[in-house]
Amino acid sequence: MRIGIMGGTFDPIHLGHLRAAEEIYWAFGLDRIIFVPAARPPHKEEVVAASAMHRYEMVSLATVFTPYFTVSPIELQRKGKSYSVETVREFQRLSGPDTNLYFVVGVDAFLEMSEWREAKELLTLARVIVTARPGWRLDEVEHLLAPEQRRLLGHPTFKYLKVSEVDPERVEEAPAPRQVLLVEVVSLDIASREIRQLVEEGRSIRHLVPDTVAAYMAKNRLYQRPARAR
Repeated sequence: MRIGIMGGTFDPIHLGHLRAAEEIYWAFGLDRIIFVPAARPPHKEEVVAASAMHRYEMVSLATVFTPYFTVSPIELQRKGKSYSVETVREFQRLSGPDTNLYFVVGVDAFLEMSEWREAKELLTLARVIVTARPGWRLDEVEHLLAPEQRRLLGHPTFKYLKVSEVDPERVEEAPAPRQVLLVEVVSLDIASREIRQLVEEGRSIRHLVPDTVAAYMAKNRLYQRPARAR
């Protein structure tokens, strides 16, 4: 079995997240992709605007109609900070030795991965797939890492692939000690930060998030500017 793990704050989840997951699912012949909302991100500079439960509910609504997408509350149920290495270890334990795990991150997150807890270990527990984001060139990622970052990551190897070039069987067969797969996918120029700003300004977010998510945000008044006291 092949399982993709896609973590993030999802504050809120948007169509860019979903499209990237969709392409990775088909390209790598995965059985499913598990979205894992972070409860307490240890390295998030900005304050997470919506509560962990609200973000979990939004991811659930965004993925409910896609049978091979699921959402896990694993980081909401675990006390303390949300460390990806602990999450992957738990999925490895639950899935068993016959399951191959694929850890999917955006290029911006990967370039900060050397600061994560046990980053070197994380790269041995799962194959890491790095997806493109607007404004980034994946073929330059390897050269953007400083020597100290490479050391902290255990001196990973890199393989650049277009999504149409991925051969799932070859990926499985090839030995991959700390191999990072840089995969070009259709990259939608959407950012959660911009969606929050649009909501605060009272502007439309249609076609940026699923309609179910937009309705949930409106119902719970997420990201809206506080009403002025009269």
